[in-house]
Formats: sequence, structure tokens, C-alpha cells
Amino acid sequence: MARLLIVEDNQELASLIATVAQTRGHEALTVFTGESALEALGPHSRFDAALVDLLLPDIRGSEVLGALRAHGIPAIAVSGVYKGDRFAQEATQVHGARAFFEKPFELDTVMDALEEAAGVPPVTHGELLDEVDLLVLEELVQEETPAQEESALEPVSEPAFEQPEAAPPEEAAGVSEALPLPFAQRDAVWTEAAPAPVRQRRQLPEWSLAGDLSHTSVPRLLNAYYEARHHGELKLRQGTVLKVVYFEAGRVVYAASNLAPERFGRFCLRKGALTEAQLAEAAGYAREHSLRTGDALLKRGLLSPKQRRHLLEEQVKDILWSTFAWTEGQYGFSPMRPQRADLVPLSLFPGDLILEGVARTETLVALRQRMAPGRRLFPTADPPYGLHELKLAGPQAMLLAFADGTKTVEDLLALTDLSEREALATLRGLELSGVLEERQQTPNRRQRISFGL
Repeated sequence: MARLLIVEDNQELASLIATVAQTRGHEALTVFTGESALEALGPHSRFDAALVDLLLPDIRGSEVLGALRAHGIPAIAVSGVYKGDRFAQEATQVHGARAFFEKPFELDTVMDALEEAAGVPPVTHGELLDEVDLLVLEELVQEETPAQEESALEPVSEPAFEQPEAAPPEEAAGVSEALPLPFAQRDAVWTEAAPAPVRQRRQLPEWSLAGDLSHTSVPRLLNAYYEARHHGELKLRQGTVLKVVYFEAGRVVYAASNLAPERFGRFCLRKGALTEAQLAEAAGYAREHSLRTGDALLKRGLLSPKQRRHLLEEQVKDILWSTFAWTEGQYGFSPMRPQRADLVPLSLFPGDLILEGVARTETLVALRQRMAPGRRLFPTADPPYGLHELKLAGPQAMLLAFADGTKTVEDLLALTDLSEREALATLRGLELSGVLEERQQTPNRRQRISFGL
């Protein structure tokens, strides 16, 4: 086991990196400023390796690298601003970093480099997770009949999930076989130690909570997953409501919820894709043949494969969007990787999910509160998404160009051809996606942003 220091001002990304380090059996300390990193290097501190973001809010990353080198601690440098061979050579040859990675990066590759710097053999993906370790939320939520679902429109208490094992699971955008465990036992499963492996490998840690949603937001967590191109689960809990999002290479491939109205059959009913009679027919067929609801709908000719994929995408979006307004609750990370040959192949880009979600769900009143007239927004130095990746209409792209920090939100509304709601939703979405951030003070012509190492 190694003791790692993570110096990264993006708190969500830092939390994700630390959690992945812990899943590999290491101890990780996260700090969000350069001064905090220097304070952590006290006389009694002991770190085997460090990861340092070169653009920090208070001091230069190169100063932190120098302090680490003076303490004999190997470091890995990362940056979303400094790109190219010149900065890579400067970070490694001048400031002593063992390696340099541009953001976005493959988190597994960065972790391998950190382990190598710390003198720990890297762990392959196969050692992290086997197929038998894969627990999927939707497989643990047993299917209800339409009549039962109607009575479960509110969050259900734990005993309500204890259905007979013979009941088939609800549709999952990436799941096929049901597990004979009620949803009420999922937390117990997450916190149990992994069974003794047949071959030599590290034991999986418990599925632990990483933080509180009062200090961040779900969109910012999506940004962190994409910036790290990470594979795994994001667990979201608010009271009795539990939702899990699955990622592959930072893109959303599946989401599940323990709320009955958000399950696939009821979702299709709400969208007008099915009638009550058709859903009841499919549910009966699924029970008789031990099928998922989606498979039963296909076999009965009630949905085409194209319709199912579209509805699954919309279901995943709705589950995610419902969490955007959460200001309390908990979140956690897990290294589980749902790689199954029979998955419905979804791959949703988080940047567009955030922009579309804000436009679909935020009211004008809420947008006015969040985007006050006097706020000044300007481009983030190292956004998690390239502008070419975002699907911005012409007026939206023009609004982004106007948001240079010299204009208030009120000024931007006067300049754009978009309606007030469209403009505020665009600005809010760009802020949540990390493309824009607020400038606290009126800009001065003598001020400039320096990206020097």
C-alpha cells in the first residue's frame, strides 16, 4: 500500500482520484490549493508519491513540484491548460515530475504511473473486478405488476422490495440476469468484504460514500467522470431514494433508480409508448418466461429495438435530470465496470446531458435566482469539455462568445437573440458543465490571466 498526496483544485475530480486510489488499496490525502500541499509536507509527513495539477488557484504547480522534490517524493504532473511537448518537458526535466498527463486523461493510466512512481506494481483492470463481482442495481429491484407499481409512486420502504425470487427483473439498459437479492440488502452487499479470490489479487474495498451533495452537484460529478475518462459507478442517495449511474470511458451507459415510476415499464407508460393493457400483457409474459420487461415487449411486438433504445436513453436522462436539483444527500464512487456482451449499447455524452437537462427541467424563476443580473461569467481555463464537443446552436455559441467576463448576465441578455429562459438556461448549463465560471470582480485592463508554470 502507498500513501498518496493528490493536489487538485477540482474537488470532484480530486475525490474521484482519491477513491480510485483507495480501491487499489492505497491511502490518499486530497488538498485543493498549493499552500495546503506545502503544509501537508511537514516534518512528520510521509508520502510515497503525489499527483499535482499545474494550474492551482494560489501558487504555481511548479512550486509544489519543487517542494516535493526537496522532500524526495516522486510526483506526477497533470494539467488541462498546459499542453504539448514543451510543457511536458518543462514539467519533467526542469521541475522534476516523473510523468506529465494532459487533461482529459485516462485515470487508470495515471494511477498506474502513480503506483510506478511510488514503487508499487500496478494493478490490471482484471485484478480490480471480475464478472462475479458485478452487482447491478436494477437486478436487485424485483419487478412489480402494474397495479403494484401504481401504489408505489412515493419512495418505497425497504420491506416493499422483498419480492419472490421468481419475479423477473425490470428492464435495465445493460443487464440480463437477475440476482436473488432484494434491493433492501444492497447496502449490506456493498459493505461486505469480497469473497476470497481464486487467484492472487487485491480484495475489493467496501462501496463507500465519497462526499455530500451540499458541497457539489451531480453535473459536476459527471464532469469529473468525463475528465478522468473513468469506468465505474456513481451512487446517489437522498433519504430513501437511491440512484446509480454507470460510466464507460466517462460516458453514461446506464442509470437505475429504486423509485417505481422511474422503472422502464412505467416510464414507457408515461411517455405514451404503451397502454396499461399492453404493459400488463408484457409483465405477464415476462413472468411466464423469466424475461426482462424490455425483452418481453420486444417479443410481443409492442416495441421495436429502435424504440426500446430510444426509450432507454430517455429513461436514463430522466433519472439523471431528476438529481440535478439535489442540494442535499450523499454520493459515492465504485470501480465496478459493467462490461457485458448483451448490454443495450448506450453512450451518452455528459456535456450535452447537462445542457439539455437544464433547458428541460429548470424553471424561469429558478434560472433568474441562479443567474443574477449582476453576475459576470468568463471561460474556464481548463474546461472538462472541448467546445467542439458541445452541441450548441448558433445563438448559443454566440452567447458563449459574448461571455468573456466583461459583461454581466443582464448585458448578455440584451445582446442575445435567445429568449430570456433560453439564454439563462444556456448560461446555467455552461456553468454547471465547467465551461464558464463566475468572475467576482469587475475586470481591469491591467489584469491578465497568466498560465506560466
